Amino acid sequence: MKPKQSVRCVRTKGGLQGLPLLAVILLVILVACAHTEKVLVPPKIDLKTYASIGVVEFSTNAEDTLKPYVTQNFIENIQSAQPGTRLLELGNADHLLRSMGHRQLNPETIQSIGQKYKVDAIILGHLQVSTIKPKINMSTAAKSLSASAYIEAALQTRILETNSGATCWTRSNSGKTRVARLNLTEGGPYTIGVSDPKEKYGKLVPKLVYANTMDFRSRYEYRTVE
Repeated sequence: MKPKQSVRCVRTKGGLQGLPLLAVILLVILVACAHTEKVLVPPKIDLKTYASIGVVEFSTNAEDTLKPYVTQNFIENIQSAQPGTRLLELGNADHLLRSMGHRQLNPETIQSIGQKYKVDAIILGHLQVSTIKPKINMSTAAKSLSASAYIEAALQTRILETNSGATCWTRSNSGKTRVARLNLTEGGPYTIGVSDPKEKYGKLVPKLVYANTMDFRSRYEYRTVE
């Protein structure tokens, strides 16, 4: 008879230590397969959900000539961000309220505007402007001096739905710009030497409006995909 053979289990050196190495290899493969792609992200606020939107002329604590300038900048940015958005300009807020027989802009008034002008939402905005006084040392012999200063402004906008009068979106941002000319006279107040809002506020208003309308814009992001 042939002698009985015994079966022996041979363990490799390191035993189960080979499993972490396998996991590392798999991870390397996954990372190698993953890559970044440029993905188009839709806007946070889709204005196309509203058939028509009313725009009340923006208010401001600065001169009245600034109101249409800011309002038109906002409208242009919306049309650029979401072409085809139907906007109805409702004019000055005070005139609008008087025509509606109301004294203040409350939910009831918003609903009335929606019914009269057939708009689903209303856009309101306010530009708060403040001038930063420069620190200038004037000699006693000086009668007048021209210097530079900065204008600071904050833009706040909101959208109200006319079916309820509730605010469904709001945003605010601020910035400042250098004034081209500032006139200082002895014993008198300092004044800005320009009257045209486009010249006085330079690129400040367009920059504020562009930043304020970011939620209406689609954008690209780089994302890691497998």
